[in-house]
Amino acid sequence: MKLGRRQFLSASAALAAASTAPALFAQARTPQPSRYPADVWQTIDDRFKQFVLFNTPLERHWSGGLWLEGPAWNAVGRYAVFSDIPRALQMRWDEVTGEVSVLRHEVGHSNGNTFDARGRLVACEHYPPKVVRYEWDGSTTVLAETYQGKPLNAPNDLVAVGSGGIIFTDPGYGAHVDYEGHKRELELETAVYYIDDSLDEPVVLTTALFKPNGIALGPDKQTLFVSDTAPSHYPQKPATITRYKLSPDYRKLQDEKQIVASPKETYDGMTCDAQGNVWAATSGGEGIDGVSVFDREGALLGRILLPEVCANVCFVGDDRNRLLMTASQSIYTLYTGAKGA
Repeated sequence: MKLGRRQFLSASAALAAASTAPALFAQARTPQPSRYPADVWQTIDDRFKQFVLFNTPLERHWSGGLWLEGPAWNAVGRYAVFSDIPRALQMRWDEVTGEVSVLRHEVGHSNGNTFDARGRLVACEHYPPKVVRYEWDGSTTVLAETYQGKPLNAPNDLVAVGSGGIIFTDPGYGAHVDYEGHKRELELETAVYYIDDSLDEPVVLTTALFKPNGIALGPDKQTLFVSDTAPSHYPQKPATITRYKLSPDYRKLQDEKQIVASPKETYDGMTCDAQGNVWAATSGGEGIDGVSVFDREGALLGRILLPEVCANVCFVGDDRNRLLMTASQSIYTLYTGAKGA
């Protein structure tokens, strides 16, 4: 069958319109829906059922990172900041549009992020090792980079506290290989520190943990949880989560209690819900990788299972009921029946 020139042009235009029509393009890219409830929920304790939503999917919003970490929610801007550590990028996920973009580059292999009480972004950087605050005028303030004249190991994760100060962990992961920082010998003990603008150097809160890693504040803002990823360098030691009570000036840890210990799985970044439960990023292989939820005494309530190792978590959204998870190369969200602390 032969087409005349006019017919050929009409057919070509129709084909081009069909191939680029937004509705058809969207339809071609839309994945097949999955059956509710999503099979990512794993209930261990009946108390976990209150957090399980029947009709919500696990959403993967973006993939393409190397090792994603440190999500922090900005409620005013309705966006989350997270890090791609090997690429030394701070990334931005926009809740409204769903778009992911580069916020800053060459940020010293940035890891953990948080927003302080004045809405300023504070970040841990592996190399040069420091805790840095981004001011409203675009300048940066280095809050901590040395202790007793020696460089910090590689600040990892942090929380902002009521004094205006910052508590951060310093396990040294960014100093072990030339990937998430630069390889060098650690000059300090691994530690948890407190710093604020009145101090010339940070205050050591504890050096008892082997690899102090993730950190979270309870809803009372005086309870602190710290994970220890000891097995990465001390294979005979378990991974743990320890609970502390902060002194009124935030410069001392009290009432130490190890609430979780496991030789089979590892806990990284954490967040707390309004009830005081701990939502901990977890690695341990298929059937474990994702998020483990513990009550404040360490009882395992349930899990959210992911197809990738999860590094860190935070609650986002107007109702703070949507869990954002940085998992290896991708970011995921899942609506829950919980609210962030």
